[in-house]
Amino acid sequence: MILIERKIINDIPILEIVEEDKKQETTPLVFFYHGITNQKERGLEPGYALASNGMRVIIPDAYRHGERKEEAYAGEPAAEFWSVVLKNIKELPDIVEAYVEAGLAKRETVSVTGLSMGGITTCIALTQYPWIHSAACLMGSPDPIGLSHWALQSRWADGLPPLDDEKVNALMAPFENLSLKEHPESLVDTPFYIWHGTADESVPYEQMEQFVNSISGEAYADNICFRSTEGAGHRVPYAIFEEMAVFLGNVYSH
Repeated sequence: MILIERKIINDIPILEIVEEDKKQETTPLVFFYHGITNQKERGLEPGYALASNGMRVIIPDAYRHGERKEEAYAGEPAAEFWSVVLKNIKELPDIVEAYVEAGLAKRETVSVTGLSMGGITTCIALTQYPWIHSAACLMGSPDPIGLSHWALQSRWADGLPPLDDEKVNALMAPFENLSLKEHPESLVDTPFYIWHGTADESVPYEQMEQFVNSISGEAYADNICFRSTEGAGHRVPYAIFEEMAVFLGNVYSH
């Protein structure tokens, strides 16, 4: 039986999903980060798949999402998306520490996963936290700066003040050190599952495809599993959640 429990960790609302007989055991700890405008409850499907493979799953509400929707933001409108991603990154170690201190997890068995904005969070987290054991990125991008330039020409720019490339470069300068594209060596010894639909109009498939191709043959890329679905848009099929869960479950069982 799979248990789902709402908790508050360091003022962050989360869902914890785990098999009943593992509730009080030390287990691999897997984070799943949701997409923009969504909330933690939208992660129940992948959470169930991951928990069914023996992991304890944590799905936080992102900053200004779900139960945190009313949290204040006073920055540049075009940077609000990235403020949410950075908040995810900043809050991750504190939640990990809470579970380690409770004896329910070990720092060396923590995975990070997510879709869309959550996949982008995953890619950045890999550049910042070498203790991440394994990861999965669904419909994300390894290139925050490139994604921002692409977004200028997409529907994401609707309603925002005009931004030229120069202003985007200035706004995104701090992200050069957070870019998996610029720091692919962060993947060394890290099993990494990736899925993207080739017809995705919200986060471009081409950025991830080019990234994976550019590091093919490098020793640090040996543990990448890259999957794509021809003609698929910005929606993850449940079969992919299951495949991701089996991939991570196998990593921990070996």
